[in-house]
Amino acid sequence: MADTWSEEWTNAVFSEAERDRRWARVRELMRRDGIDLIVCLPCTNSHDRGQADARYLTQLGENSDEATVAFPIEGDVTAWHTRGGAWPSSNWFAAGVQAAPRGTGGRTIVDWVQAHPQLERATIGVAGLTSSLLGHVREIEGEVNWQSVDIIKRELPQAHIVSATDLLGEARFVKSGEEIGFLGKATEIAEITLEAVRLHARAGVRERHVFAQMLAANADAGGSFQPMFGWISGPLGNTHHRIEQPSFRTLQPGDVLAIEIEGRWGGYVAQIDQQFSIGPASQDLTDGMKLSFESFDRVFEALKPGITVGELIEIGRVKGMNGRGEASLTMHGRGTGDDGPLVTTRITPEMRSLELPEGCCMILKPSARVDGKPDYGHWGETVAVRSAGAERLGKRAQELYELGP
Repeated sequence: MADTWSEEWTNAVFSEAERDRRWARVRELMRRDGIDLIVCLPCTNSHDRGQADARYLTQLGENSDEATVAFPIEGDVTAWHTRGGAWPSSNWFAAGVQAAPRGTGGRTIVDWVQAHPQLERATIGVAGLTSSLLGHVREIEGEVNWQSVDIIKRELPQAHIVSATDLLGEARFVKSGEEIGFLGKATEIAEITLEAVRLHARAGVRERHVFAQMLAANADAGGSFQPMFGWISGPLGNTHHRIEQPSFRTLQPGDVLAIEIEGRWGGYVAQIDQQFSIGPASQDLTDGMKLSFESFDRVFEALKPGITVGELIEIGRVKGMNGRGEASLTMHGRGTGDDGPLVTTRITPEMRSLELPEGCCMILKPSARVDGKPDYGHWGETVAVRSAGAERLGKRAQELYELGP
């Protein structure tokens, strides 16, 4: 069994310089916040978003491979997978990773701390213990295994246990050039996946068949698994609600299909949104899409360092169609997973006042309603905030695809 990483057996990986940048930044924040040790426990929730912090610190934890991490304020970083030695993403660890049985994150961390007794009285920050404005944003009550946390608290009684979610969310918020490059490649994979929909979605075709072609396109393009495809389908004006695995339904003439398409590259998650018409589009659908395009364009033009989330929400409000149609902005961070801010229906004063800095990456995905009914226009793109304004990471045109024979 190989003990050292090799380019012959690899995933998409970052440079050692990127590792050093991240680790230095996280340790700077640890000193500021008085945290001596950050731990990441196995958490494969929600398309592996639960392991976003482990991937940020180590690159490990793709495809639901359980990752445990001990990240001290100084000294060696240790990571565990179910098998020790080299992994396709372990180039940051010259000696490979350690082995730990599945589901033993708490015990693994306790044993490691007891082997480093200077940390038995430490302040230990647990990644994902809580939600925050910038990290684990969908998991309001946190998402780590409470039994694992209880083991740590019970067997390290002199340690002070706190959440590391705020700290890691802050570290992850501003992306490096390498990170933005990975998100650009992930966006390219999402666009390749979109082509599978364009080629295969037709009236009379099973939705699961289209889904299968998307998965194949994603894998063949080098995408990390498991991507999320947010799926809305049905007759215009009476669509079924969003799901993430299509039913056994068959597409029908006059249907619309709106899909949030993730692309993943080296554990970095980009997204595009696209609406399709099964057959010729009605005038209402065409006009609704125009409202979504206008909302996107307004927000994209305004998106510069220092603008607030609240300002963008207002800029993204568009009305038209003689008062029948309206579009509004949905937006959230992009990175290793569950990145904030999550701008949907729960908008807090703290979120409204948040200024977006240079280097953050967001999915802008406005949607349109006509006569109060949803799904008359979805279009979205992952963008990076640069010093002079926003940069689209994708290349496709703003278009409503009409899919016919």
